[in-house]
Order: sequence, then structure tokens, then C-alpha cells
Amino acid sequence: MRINPVTPSTSAALAGPGAAGFAEALRMTVEGLADLQAAADRAAESVAVGNLSQLHEAVLAVQRASLALEYVIVVRNHVVDAVNELLRTQV
Repeated sequence: MRINPVTPSTSAALAGPGAAGFAEALRMTVEGLADLQAAADRAAESVAVGNLSQLHEAVLAVQRASLALEYVIVVRNHVVDAVNELLRTQV
């Protein structure tokens, strides 16, 4: 008996059509989070070099990045809880 290895193409086919949509949404969310964090870093750097005229924009950028990170952490926790619940399910 031969066992075929699982590759990304076969695992996506087994997971169904909704899995690709979720993976894409997750990828876009993480990319958006990275963009927000980069913007917050640029704004903080601007304030650090003495550009205090944009202080409020720097604070808003940092707060947006912080909230986005909290959101991603909450979603990750819910996914982990769901997977753990599935693993505990008796078949």
C-alpha cells in the first residue's frame, strides 16, 4: 500500500472551497496589520526626530496598530479554541 504525501494542492482540495477564502482573508489581514505597524513606526520616528506638529497623527497610528494586533490575537485565540474543541469531539 502506497501513501501519498500531503502537499498544499492536495490539502486545499481536501479542505473544500471555503478554505482558500479563509486563507486569503487571513493573509490579507496579516498584511494589513504589518502595514499599520509600519505606519505607526514611521509616525513614532517622525515625532522622535522633533516633528511635533504631527503628534496626534502618530498617536492615532499607534492606536490603530495596537487595536488591529488585539483583533488578530482574539481571532487567533478563537481559532485555536475551535480546533481544540474539534479535537475533543468524540466520533
